[in-house]
Amino acid sequence: MFEQCKWIWGNAQAKPDEYTDFKLVFNAEAGKKYALNLSCDTDYALYCGDRLVSFGQYGDYPDYKVYDTISLDDVVRPGENELILTVWYQGVDTQVYIKKPAGAIFAVTEDDKAILCSSESIPSRVTPGYVPYQEIQITVQLGYSFLYDANDEAKPFNAGSALVEGLPMELFPRPIKKLELADRPMATVVQSGGYYAYKGNVKKLSQYMDRAGLVVRTDEPVKVLGAGDSAIVERLEGEDGVYAILDMGTETAGFLDMDFTVDAPCDVMIGWGEHLLDGRCRTSIRNFIMCYKAKAGRNQFLHPFRRLGCRYVQIFVANKSVTLDYVGVRETFYPLNVKQYESGNLLRDRICQVAVNTLRQCMHEHYEDCPWREQALYTMDSRNQMLCGYYAFGETEFPRASLDLMTHGMREDGLLEITYPSGIQVPIPSFSLAYFIQMWEYLVYSKDADFLREKYPFLQKLLGTFLRRQREDGLINDFNEKAEYWNFYEWTYGMIGLETMNQTGFMVIPAPLNAMLSLAIQKLANIAEALGYDADATAYRTEAKRINAAIVKEFYNPETKLFESFDCRNRGDYSVLTNSLCVLCGATEGVDTSVMLACMVDNGPADTGLTVRSSTLSMNAFRFDALLSVDKEKYGASILAEIDRIYMEMLQKDATSFWETALGAADFEGAGSLCHGWSALPLYYYEILKG
Repeated sequence: MFEQCKWIWGNAQAKPDEYTDFKLVFNAEAGKKYALNLSCDTDYALYCGDRLVSFGQYGDYPDYKVYDTISLDDVVRPGENELILTVWYQGVDTQVYIKKPAGAIFAVTEDDKAILCSSESIPSRVTPGYVPYQEIQITVQLGYSFLYDANDEAKPFNAGSALVEGLPMELFPRPIKKLELADRPMATVVQSGGYYAYKGNVKKLSQYMDRAGLVVRTDEPVKVLGAGDSAIVERLEGEDGVYAILDMGTETAGFLDMDFTVDAPCDVMIGWGEHLLDGRCRTSIRNFIMCYKAKAGRNQFLHPFRRLGCRYVQIFVANKSVTLDYVGVRETFYPLNVKQYESGNLLRDRICQVAVNTLRQCMHEHYEDCPWREQALYTMDSRNQMLCGYYAFGETEFPRASLDLMTHGMREDGLLEITYPSGIQVPIPSFSLAYFIQMWEYLVYSKDADFLREKYPFLQKLLGTFLRRQREDGLINDFNEKAEYWNFYEWTYGMIGLETMNQTGFMVIPAPLNAMLSLAIQKLANIAEALGYDADATAYRTEAKRINAAIVKEFYNPETKLFESFDCRNRGDYSVLTNSLCVLCGATEGVDTSVMLACMVDNGPADTGLTVRSSTLSMNAFRFDALLSVDKEKYGASILAEIDRIYMEMLQKDATSFWETALGAADFEGAGSLCHGWSALPLYYYEILKG
């Protein structure tokens, strides 16, 4: 359908953070079916008049450009029709986007036959309202925010568009369903009043919100926007403007939606966050801010190019008053059928409800680690998400698409990228090994042998990246020959890997990496056996046993009866994760496991008197699985009790989604995520351990 189409843009020299409109005009006949087939870089919104018809380019690669097929049946009318396609070009590498040339390619079809194709004759213009080239970075993972000027008048369309080179003509259909846009949820004004603007210099705009002096009007009645209420906030003498903080009631990922009235043009700042521990949203912990120049009168605005992940939205209006009819977040959600978990245990039922919300807020074009700070697809994070989703949603289309997307992220050195797609190269070697676990579990739950057979050569190539590094005994060093490698295992001291970044040549032999290698080889052996490649399966299992024997010899300390984390024998560096991985991969033949099992149950030193670093929420799956592999009957009850306790503590602190770590917002110097997909694990363990 794209044979006659061309990649186009509004000008020949696009720059980062630019917006372009294309006018699509075509005639329609009654009784025929119409669709728009569309791909772009970076993101798009399609309008019919003021109606948002569709949005959201699938995250893809330069050699794997994905197109959407958008039904127009409920949009077109007999006679002439006009659609406006707005495309935003980010144009800088992030951890969710790889820089490519700006462009759009599309075809309007009538009964599957193209009647309008993108070409140099398509009218285009600079998108009114959006102020280009601001390059307001939210986070290095997400990329840019925006500045919108409601006073900007619509510009006439140019007669044509510029042709674009450097984008592929082979396009692939979207592998999953389109996101849907929910109706406005209610948003409660939980705090409002006046503010005194911060007058000092700042490095980022969000610091103006964090440093402003807030004057709380405690006598204001509670207003619930979206339920018929309006909130009028007025400035008092000497104040610089007014503000309001809105509570969405739950963690929500979606588009900023505003409807407010001011009597004069003024600047508006919008921030967002997951808590109000500072008496406001903690916007400047990164740069969680959007900027808007209001016009006099009513301002209605929906921003379809950037999802906010938050519970709270705050708005600062540099005017004497504002009437808020609505400010909030309209959820963008992936359509799923949710299986209800009904155990009769009210605590566990509630934990599962919150875990489902956690998963859903971290599923859009692909799995996301968190909707607030990154929105990025990691192997390790998504492994937990997939495992829980098989039980919560009973579908395999979404995990298959993410697993396939990852295969486009193999680097020249044979490792996988840190995220998919990612223009920022900081690979985590252990996460490449997690991919084998994901693929085996996908086969178990989907029975999709065709997909695994297709990807089997890729898996062999990926494994070869590690096998080429082996010493004579089968063990491998960490990846420190280049400064860009991140030898991360989990968020505990000594296991984070940041201390060895930028220290090329400082080589150690890590127990967790070698245990992960053994696990990966065993999972590939399982896959090979399922596909009928018996010789491969036998060879892989033999190699895993050889590595396991070397792990015992190199890392097991018979005095402490624990596995050291690294080959520095006098270091005494013990972690629950290391010992869990060593148990799980089977590297315990002939050794006394009593102490390590006690530490795993205790998630700490137990009664050893040693320093044994605990496992974090993200890696509890390895600890739990290791214990269950030893004795499901013995350890199942303690695992359930621990899950009940940890997650109840989050619920008692008003969690509507589950956190990145047990420290919550306090972790990562105040940047801890309160919605992280990897923490939805109760869905899986409650299911496999139920009566």
